[in-house]
Amino acid sequence: MTTRILAGGVPDPDELFGREHVIDYIWDQLAANNIMLVAPRRFGKTGVMNHLLKRTRAGYVAVYLDVEDIHDPEEFCTNLIEALLEHSNLRTLICGAKGLPKKLTDFVAQRVRTIKIEAAQVELREAVGESWSDITRSLILEMEKAEETVLFILDEFPQLVENIARKHKEEKAREFLKWFRALRMKQKDVLRRYRFVLAGSTSIDMTLRRLEEPDKLNDFCRVPIEALAPEHAADLLDSLATACSLRFTEEGRAALFELVSPPVPYFLHLFVSQVRAEEKLKDKELGAAEVRDVYQRRVLGPTCRAYFDYYRQRLARYGEPARRAALAILQEVAHAPACRVSNSTLYGVYRKARGRGATSFEFDEIMADLESDWYLLLDPRTNEYSFLLNVMRDWWKRFYRTLDARKK
Repeated sequence: MTTRILAGGVPDPDELFGREHVIDYIWDQLAANNIMLVAPRRFGKTGVMNHLLKRTRAGYVAVYLDVEDIHDPEEFCTNLIEALLEHSNLRTLICGAKGLPKKLTDFVAQRVRTIKIEAAQVELREAVGESWSDITRSLILEMEKAEETVLFILDEFPQLVENIARKHKEEKAREFLKWFRALRMKQKDVLRRYRFVLAGSTSIDMTLRRLEEPDKLNDFCRVPIEALAPEHAADLLDSLATACSLRFTEEGRAALFELVSPPVPYFLHLFVSQVRAEEKLKDKELGAAEVRDVYQRRVLGPTCRAYFDYYRQRLARYGEPARRAALAILQEVAHAPACRVSNSTLYGVYRKARGRGATSFEFDEIMADLESDWYLLLDPRTNEYSFLLNVMRDWWKRFYRTLDARKK
């Protein structure tokens, strides 16, 4: 199969490189755990989830739901029902379920075979009504009767919790987290038969801490989706180069991996897409000079800025004025000559940006959040921080040259 250039798309299972071990590990852990995929945005979580969905192991049936744009528990319930109804064997369970409102079972029995679910979303929400918590609980408990273990794959779960808190206040989000935990557990915290895989582009820890609910997801086994091992990164580059008829010298390959370090699939795809767009490089063997030129002009250029700008925008979740302080910290690290800055120096940067409200506790929380959100990496041997991704450091330096965050 030809490997497509996917600067933002989701790879098919055959296009996934270097994830065999982590996928095997996930299936092993699902025997006794729920799973939380932990990684920055663009590291490949969705590709792994897509593999779980399309290459589901024997004994499981996978149900996928993207919850990023859901803001209400009721909407979560209706979307979950829609996802379940896509599976004929699970649809049969729903139709025969006891304890569900007659309005809902009638809706499923009478309509699901005659019209598309998308066209009936309003009616479905009316059938669920304000009893979303009881209905969803009864519905999912019914899944324990299925011949196969139902695997619920929920993408962007942290964003769902933040959306609920933002729209309905924090108490509603706390109630949702407590309900969701009760849904997964029997007495004495024993897991139910069905399983959940959660993933998100932002750290759930910040959200749980702000809601003062740090224990509500402690039954999840955290599985990191990391950068590719060097040999798998080389295989991916070879496959992309073959598909695009590109040739690299050894020096060119070395320069590419130096710039895209650590090797994350998304940024390798993005880099190759920009090389491919250069007509003057067609049929030319690409050396280090050509690679660095494309990196500076195109990957870090204005046309690719949208691929990175999310990382700046999501600092808004830190709240003001913590956002300004975080921005100043990131700028300081990006512009540091050695690309590393000590904790004590960053504390001084934080105090200047934060002003009179600065506290050592808040600083520690911001630094923990910047680590959890995968901006910075701490070297515990030297107590110095650097960017997790070289390309992110270079992008930050390229577009945010002033260190005066208060003017941003």
